[in-house]
Amino acid sequence: MQPVFADFSAAAPRTGNAAVTSERARFARDHFALDAGAAVTLLFDVPEEGVRDELTVKVRALVSKLGSRPGYAPLELAVNSRTVVADFRIPGGGDLPQQITFAVPAELLKPGGSNTLTLRTASDARSQLWLYRVLAEPVWDRDAAERAWLAESFAQSLLTYRTDRRAPGAEEWEPAAAWRLHVDSGEGAMPSRLDWRVRSGAEASVEFALELHTFYGHARDAEGRWYELRGALTDRQSFPGDADPADTHAFTTEAGWGGRWHQGGPLTFHLAVGEETPFERVAWTDQRACSASIGLTEDGSSFQGWSQRVNEGPVGYRGAVVVPEPGTSQGPSERREPNTFAEDLDELGQAFANLADTAAKSLGSFLRRF
Repeated sequence: MQPVFADFSAAAPRTGNAAVTSERARFARDHFALDAGAAVTLLFDVPEEGVRDELTVKVRALVSKLGSRPGYAPLELAVNSRTVVADFRIPGGGDLPQQITFAVPAELLKPGGSNTLTLRTASDARSQLWLYRVLAEPVWDRDAAERAWLAESFAQSLLTYRTDRRAPGAEEWEPAAAWRLHVDSGEGAMPSRLDWRVRSGAEASVEFALELHTFYGHARDAEGRWYELRGALTDRQSFPGDADPADTHAFTTEAGWGGRWHQGGPLTFHLAVGEETPFERVAWTDQRACSASIGLTEDGSSFQGWSQRVNEGPVGYRGAVVVPEPGTSQGPSERREPNTFAEDLDELGQAFANLADTAAKSLGSFLRRF
């Protein structure tokens, strides 16, 4: 079975291997709001061979508050009109969305045909259920739906934000320069954090909402004054779209580990943040929890830094600028290419050498005790 997802952060839900229908549910900025008795249904196909053991369903949602107290909008989840869970109270108090995971027995699914997954609020709900995202995948295909959702999200990776800033102690926000950004280091994931600094001394550090509709952080201008900074998404499109090539930077890269440098995938970033002097440092973390930080040379022709992929250790990271040929554009990068067989053998030999050296040192330390 193909992984299924529905993302309700847009008025027209973004979906993967599913269609969405709703009853008395309405879009509200970055989620669907469900009043009492409202429902959202995902229609999806199950192959002839069915699903082994069970289906994993992950729901990201919150229940809006009743004043300062937790709200009340119990959730019912049903598959093909058969209830899996009823009167479920979503925890968290209503301050932050929660991800809740449910197991759906395979016998509730219909192999070789269309199936329905319905989320409904209780008829006596006194506040709203805010629904952000639904993921569904076979239990042994762990996180497949999340990977599919991240990949689909990256298809529209050029983001434009209206920004405002506020000086310390001030009550009113003032308009600031619009931001337009795209970062592609080959991981195929949208940013969750972005830091930058330009040669005038101006800098900023911001964190993005998971749904990317807002960001919040702080900024310093070239005179050294600090501000609160916030952004609201105003446009989202595929890269390069109508992005200005002058604000787009593309590099070939290498990763440093095991005592040598290894070819990496291309890095492309587009940053238009209202600053006139060149960037000297850019750092980011993406929604896969991969991160990197680079320092650029004065002419921007190369960089030196570090990178870390999720569940891996940090490595060196360096790059050289790519100058596009006339009439060509700098498009999204590809994923990192695997090492050649010769490189793998060389790295394996280095690993064994390091292991032998460590073992010899440990043995020497042990013998010195006697």
